[in-house]
Amino acid sequence: MINQFKKGAFVLVVLLKRWLRAIAVIGLIMTVLAPGTARAATVSKVPARAAYVMDANSGQVLYQQNADKRYPIASLSKLLTVYLTVKAINEGKLSWDEEVTMPQNLIKLSHSYAYSSLRMKSGEKFTVRQLVAAAMIASSNSAATELGEVVAGSNAKFVALMNQQSEDWGLEANFISSSGLDNSDLKDFDLVLPDTGKDEQNLVSAKAITKVAQQLLKADPQITDIASKTEASINGTKIYNENSCLPGKSQYKKESGIDGLKTGYTENAKLCFTATYTVNGQRMVATILGGDTTFSAMNKLIKQLKQKYRLETTRLTERRISLSNGLATTVTATPITAQAGVWYQDKTAGLTTKVETKLTPAQLSSGTVDAGDPVAQATVTDKQTGAQQQVMYRAQRTTTLFAERVVFTAKNNVDQLLTALQQPAKSLF
Repeated sequence: MINQFKKGAFVLVVLLKRWLRAIAVIGLIMTVLAPGTARAATVSKVPARAAYVMDANSGQVLYQQNADKRYPIASLSKLLTVYLTVKAINEGKLSWDEEVTMPQNLIKLSHSYAYSSLRMKSGEKFTVRQLVAAAMIASSNSAATELGEVVAGSNAKFVALMNQQSEDWGLEANFISSSGLDNSDLKDFDLVLPDTGKDEQNLVSAKAITKVAQQLLKADPQITDIASKTEASINGTKIYNENSCLPGKSQYKKESGIDGLKTGYTENAKLCFTATYTVNGQRMVATILGGDTTFSAMNKLIKQLKQKYRLETTRLTERRISLSNGLATTVTATPITAQAGVWYQDKTAGLTTKVETKLTPAQLSSGTVDAGDPVAQATVTDKQTGAQQQVMYRAQRTTTLFAERVVFTAKNNVDQLLTALQQPAKSLF
């Protein structure tokens, strides 16, 4: 009897274990297949000094590791150099096709085996467009330095401009060179700034340089067309891209979708990489600083974030924008991106969209909105988390803000007939 009881109990335990295992498997399947829920996933620590990942459109942060601490960033510094160049072009202070001749110290730098990727000749002319390509594709230190001198007038003035821009954006950053080279590298080329240490270097946080990349993408959305090239030709000289995550390169992963943006390396900085990629049409920026396996680490980081987060999007289409309160002046405006999105982990986002007219003081003063001007801003908000993305709307045509007004003036002359009719009436009183 006892043996039968033990046997029955044993069978019951086995059945119970199988039942629990089945429930666990079913639960896992439901978690994976259930719509509107994020897949269970963790993001392992990146084998580097620092890392930061953000949505380039909304600024929503998906990952950060030592993100606010300043580290050497080597040639990632060129992202700010190119941004300030594009800004000058957008403001009409500079042209893409403007030609420059390289000064002798930068010719010398371009002949350095250790610090050059594009050999230049005395008297050779380069357009600003060519110098940007050389800086972004081949990480040419001479090209980046010359861009700074063209924009600001001198190397020292441009580095001051870099630091001023960083301060305006509230970034954790300090620059001593436009190229990313250290003072120990620059000393032979007359590029060391006064009052800086002999071994001083650019020190920038992962968060800061990621935000610089975000601003560059906003200033020139086509910059990835340049940064994604694995090779190019400048005045007949071939240049090559060191970004190993691009198509045809050793660390290329189609599922990562990396199409730029900039690499950097010095002995002090180690391998640094700011990558751009898209997920379901949403532009992303990711930075890893100070690693030895940064390219493979970037692919792994992107893969894990795709497993951890889901994207909830809403479409944005052209619409009529009212340009002034109480008046019927409207203009058709187009959003700068066709969608806005919010990343979430645990539950479906509840997105709301609010579009508000946003006119500049200059537009209000002139009473005119030009074609291409910003006229409104859409704010897409996730009701669950409060995360937001803001998207600008631009006018499709030039429009005046206010309708013509009719001005009424009082007449100074006296109506003689009315005076004559009033006189008899006055005599009765």
